[in-house]
Amino acid sequence: MKPFLALRVLTPLAALFWGSGFSPACAYSSSQGKPLVYCAGGLIGGVILFFWGFVQLRTKRLMEDIPASTIRAMAPGLVEISGQAVNWELCKGPFTLQDCVYYEYLVEQYVNSGKNSHWETILKGDSKAFSFYVQDGTGTVLVKPEKSTVIVPDAYTLKTGMFSEVPPAMVEFLEQKKISLRTFFGFEKTLRFTERHFLPGETLFVMGTCEEDSSPPEVPPQGVTSNICVGKGSRSGDLFILSDESQKQLESSFASKAFFGVFVGLILIGACLWGLLVVLGFLVN
Repeated sequence: MKPFLALRVLTPLAALFWGSGFSPACAYSSSQGKPLVYCAGGLIGGVILFFWGFVQLRTKRLMEDIPASTIRAMAPGLVEISGQAVNWELCKGPFTLQDCVYYEYLVEQYVNSGKNSHWETILKGDSKAFSFYVQDGTGTVLVKPEKSTVIVPDAYTLKTGMFSEVPPAMVEFLEQKKISLRTFFGFEKTLRFTERHFLPGETLFVMGTCEEDSSPPEVPPQGVTSNICVGKGSRSGDLFILSDESQKQLESSFASKAFFGVFVGLILIGACLWGLLVVLGFLVN
């Protein structure tokens, strides 16, 4: 949520607290302290969820409003294209060692702490620094994934533990990153490895800004006829999405997220606001 939106939410909330004689110092020293803090946190969370839903709705509508283009017909500005990832200067997935044009990885460790046991991220990364090409029947264009929102499902997941063997590729990868497979007491860590990637020849959806490429590759693949690329626009609000899902699938996903954010956010705001007014004595329960 943007700073000015946060101020709009927190300013009247603070005025409500202090107007009722509440101060943070007495939050846990009074009988109403904990319920009030919970309601206030829920109210702020509801507002954040509500605005997040609107962001998803804005993305969906923008995706619908921009007509799909062929690579040859692209004009400067925001574009939507679909094409196959080109087999050019491939990289390898760190866990699968599979040739791909883009990858991202995640290493998590299971932290056992009673009721609060959870998976904790200890390492993550991607290949957004490396560009790749996309081609359709009309041409080929360079895609620069840096600062993009990548929507791609898990391609590989492995969970290791005390009685499971870690593949050599992962052992080598962790050694390079100076991460031990054992705890301080010598026990095997419970780890979960996840890799996501785009493969050569895979059909990708790209929504980004078409512009002149200031630093084109010296030896581009055949079919690249102009020094243009698709990447993140110069404005902070410009969208840049890469996915192996179709445009219709993405629109449906964003619509579901928008409905959830707005609907659940409004319910949370209403319930927590009512709770605040009851706790502060403005309403009789």
